[in-house]
Amino acid sequence: MSELNDHPESAVDMDGLGPHDAPWPDDTAATGDAAVDSALERLAGITAVPVAEHSGIYAEIHDSLMASLDDEER
Repeated sequence: MSELNDHPESAVDMDGLGPHDAPWPDDTAATGDAAVDSALERLAGITAVPVAEHSGIYAEIHDSLMASLDDEER
């Protein structure tokens, strides 16, 4: 059985890095938007969290950003 993303041609990017070798940004600039800055803070610490928990964190961040957008529309 092959994986959905099992494409040999994409296994190594043009810069020679594999899909898991890309560096994680060490810092992010504040945007001035509280919801976005909060999301960026949560993402900054994600490398310390087990990968199995990443999808839950991404879902929570997505939901918080959507709630913020919904609040702005009212």
